[in-house]
Amino acid sequence: MPAYMLTFLRVEDAETHARDYLPKAHAILLKYGGKPLAVTEDFEVIQGNLPKGRLILMEFPSKEAAKDYYLGPEHRPYKEILDKVASCDLAIFEGATTPN
Repeated sequence: MPAYMLTFLRVEDAETHARDYLPKAHAILLKYGGKPLAVTEDFEVIQGNLPKGRLILMEFPSKEAAKDYYLGPEHRPYKEILDKVASCDLAIFEGATTPN
């Protein structure tokens, strides 16, 4: 079942993020079957409150693949970089199944 990772990212050091994190983390993301669906700072909250930051929505083949990507040993050194240059709110969840 497909799964999704929803992140609200607040980058404090854009240069380091773009140079040291993004290229390598993106390659690992693709290895785990991750696919970016939306990356934007231009969203409108219609009701309630959402965290501040860049909204990032990614699709994975499964919840396990998403967790293996984000929490796994290949991504860990880059997550350490990310944690130094940005803060985020992140959730992983399975997609809905529809009846046939």
